[in-house]
Amino acid sequence: MESWIWWFLLCWHLLILYFSPSHSLCHPHDSFALLQFKNSFTIKTSYHNYYCHPGYSKTTTWENGTDCCSWPGVTCRHISGHVTELDLTCSGLTGKIHPNSMLFHLSHLQSLNLAFNDFNQPQLSSLFVGFLSLTHLNLSGSNFEGEIPSQISHLSKLASLDFSSTNSIYPLKWEEDTWKRLLQNATVLRELDLAETDMSSISIRTLNMSSCFVTLTLRENWPRGNLTDDILCLPNLQHLYLSENWDLQGQLPEIVNCSFMNGDVFAGGTQTNCCKLKE
Repeated sequence: MESWIWWFLLCWHLLILYFSPSHSLCHPHDSFALLQFKNSFTIKTSYHNYYCHPGYSKTTTWENGTDCCSWPGVTCRHISGHVTELDLTCSGLTGKIHPNSMLFHLSHLQSLNLAFNDFNQPQLSSLFVGFLSLTHLNLSGSNFEGEIPSQISHLSKLASLDFSSTNSIYPLKWEEDTWKRLLQNATVLRELDLAETDMSSISIRTLNMSSCFVTLTLRENWPRGNLTDDILCLPNLQHLYLSENWDLQGQLPEIVNCSFMNGDVFAGGTQTNCCKLKE
């Protein structure tokens, strides 16, 4: 009996130590990878962006010897200490993400947000698709350009993808086959923001948009073709943005079975009421 009580007290003491705030959760490999990733950039604390507060970078407090799971922008899996979420929005990161970047060693990432930094990247690296567990990927407003790698379709667990406004002069470009494969494989994709990416090589008839979409932003994408009911009225869609697509032809169709939360579709620069929320 005394032996049982002793083991119980020992286990209880170890649990208290493990779950205490001072317990370091960070996996050493991931901590090293994050510091190397940070050090590969110039950090511009004076970086200005409409969406960002100047003078702040989440990485300024990242220091060797501290628990990376407590660093701003970093979320870890509690037991293993592996980094599962990295949100470096508006962190003033300036420079290129090279193929040998330690970022790609964070193999347990499920959410990656690098929005509103300045990577000045002539090509979106296909290595991003190595994060096979990703459910959320946001590279918006971070100065990526070039053709979107076909391997993006390997990210089959994506629920949210944002490639919007990456580069105003040389936007990311979609090829029709890449687009089709992404929609075929990413069957749980709910939120898609591709504003100001180049879809000029894709006919709107071949967009084959997923019925799972809740939010769809295709503003200033330049797809070609005629708008029809089956394109606009997807069963779960609540938000649809199509403004500034001057190559779309025809009038918005009369849609009566739509279930938009806010029944406004923006197309051709003109706001037109598409349909109302069903009672």
